[in-house]
Amino acid sequence: MPRYRNSLNIDSKSNDNQVSRRSFLALLGVAAGLGVAQLAGGALLGFLYPNALKTPPSVFSLGRPEEVLAKEGKLFIQKYKVFVEVKSGKLRCQTAVCTHLGCTVNAVETGYACPCHGSTYDLVGDNVSGPAPRPLVFFQAYKGASGEILVDKSRQIHEASEAWYVPVA
Repeated sequence: MPRYRNSLNIDSKSNDNQVSRRSFLALLGVAAGLGVAQLAGGALLGFLYPNALKTPPSVFSLGRPEEVLAKEGKLFIQKYKVFVEVKSGKLRCQTAVCTHLGCTVNAVETGYACPCHGSTYDLVGDNVSGPAPRPLVFFQAYKGASGEILVDKSRQIHEASEAWYVPVA
């Protein structure tokens, strides 16, 4: 029996590797401090890492003029959310993003219809009904240095008759 009830009977001269309560609590404090430092370091690295958005470029290629102009009609390009209309050897590119809340509009017989909130547009993109405040805009198309037809989404055209691109042979 131990002499005292809570006595550990530790011989100071023994080579036993027992850890005292004070040493254990000190190690626990150091471990907690290292954990907090690691979390703070991770947060700092996350703050320093650039928060870039993965958005498609504002200028994109439609292809060679002879290939693009060979197909008459309206084509939807999902990646850039645009409608490309080819008619009689000329083309124009129009946004497919509703001016109300940014939903992608669908092409219908009478023009365009937004499936989210019911905005409707006529064949040239003028808003007819619904909550959409503005018409659908056109983007400038031009021939690039490589000979391909490029579309610049940062250059908007608001008049449908001025949006046609006629390639020069």
